[in-house]
Amino acid sequence: MRLGELLLQAGAITLDELEAALNAQVMWGARLGTALVELGSIDLDSLSNALAAQHHVPAALANHFDRADRSLQLLLSASLAERFECVPLSRVGKHAVVVAAVSPLDAKAIAILADELGVEPARIIFAVAPELRIRYALERVYKIARPQRFLRAPGSPNAPKKQITLETQPLELDPVDLVDDDDLPDDAIPIHTDPTPSERRSYVPLIATAARSEIATSRTKTRTPRPQDASEKELALEAIRTATDREAVARLMIEAVSHLEPATRAAVLLIVRSDVAVSWTFFRKDGRGLEPTAVPLDQLGLVPAVIRKRKQLRAAHFDLSDVDHSLIVTLGVAGGEAIVEPLVLAGKVAAVLFVASHGGVVAEVITDVAAAAATAFERLMRNAMA
Repeated sequence: MRLGELLLQAGAITLDELEAALNAQVMWGARLGTALVELGSIDLDSLSNALAAQHHVPAALANHFDRADRSLQLLLSASLAERFECVPLSRVGKHAVVVAAVSPLDAKAIAILADELGVEPARIIFAVAPELRIRYALERVYKIARPQRFLRAPGSPNAPKKQITLETQPLELDPVDLVDDDDLPDDAIPIHTDPTPSERRSYVPLIATAARSEIATSRTKTRTPRPQDASEKELALEAIRTATDREAVARLMIEAVSHLEPATRAAVLLIVRSDVAVSWTFFRKDGRGLEPTAVPLDQLGLVPAVIRKRKQLRAAHFDLSDVDHSLIVTLGVAGGEAIVEPLVLAGKVAAVLFVASHGGVVAEVITDVAAAAATAFERLMRNAMA
């Protein structure tokens, strides 16, 4: 039985919550359970129990991770822990080891883990845990930084603990002497720790407000738009509309903007999550990268205005808010203008396309690219509900 069906049957979520999570999964990525937690529909331990019932294995709960044997965990190399998305938890008796992972491990993976942990493959006890919890443990134990996707968005709701009735196998761990981080070797201490460990939260950093002096004050130059080849443009739009997954849609969007509008200096697709719009895929003409960035939606700026009005907005650098200026600085563009286009799905803005240039970008092209992407995302959402 699929996870969504199992949770519906157990009364843990409603059909509306499932639909919202499936739609969020299309836009945000990751697993369905992750979207349900991030939307506040279910807590991590309830999700763990549901995954355990789905896979007919024990559930690795918060208390199991809190009581984990750190010396055992350090027997497993970080590369293998990341490869198999797993974390050892505890010994059971003298010859068995409990390993938590996001999904059941195949025989080859179990053999490799058993060799590293010094037990027979048959003595590996598999327990399932949500990917959010595994990602946190990988970061805490092995210094494997969580990908941007798994950083919490500011304003994300918290789900209350839910009592759900599911047939699951109990996971009993042997008692271990808990080890403080201070007692571990320096190379076993994570670089990033949460202020309150029990909360296990790391947030996408909000964009820092850049000083106005960092932006050139020259007026935007007017450029003659490049004549568009209709067939070239339509081919690009059709590729977006028919893309088979979310990553392809996003990549083709950015490629279309950078190719069809050479005046574009930078562009970033921002996904709306709770109280912020979080950076996803991007293009910079200078070839540099982009750190994870969250644009606050409760401050003055083009992005919040576009989400509110659900239409394209355009402004020169001297008309931009502090947040807009900061985003342009982050994208490596001095001066120029910004065009922000919404992606409207089911009447709501799910994402925005932020384009920075020195002028000459044809607004209609940006609108057409966003519309093609919205068509693709809506199709992916329908498929997810099928």
